Amino acid sequence: MKTKTVVILILVAIVAVLLLQNSGLTQLRLLFWNIYAPFFMIILVVFCLGTIVGYLAVHRDRKKDLKKGDEKPAPPVLPPPSPAKPHP
Repeated sequence: MKTKTVVILILVAIVAVLLLQNSGLTQLRLLFWNIYAPFFMIILVVFCLGTIVGYLAVHRDRKKDLKKGDEKPAPPVLPPPSPAKPHP
């Protein structure tokens, strides 16, 4: 397995344990609203939002990099050839 896959699986396992251990009801105050939900739901929503924001940020940067790579570089500018000097 690739290292990236192993790291992702470990992070998912940690998040799963975190969700299972935090099942108590809690209050979330958002501006004028009070939301009562199990704590694991709040953690899950925040985790998903963070994942989406991270994906969008990386995806946007990759798009810029691809656009830069598609442009062909301008040919180098060479100085005009010097006139040949006659030999005496």
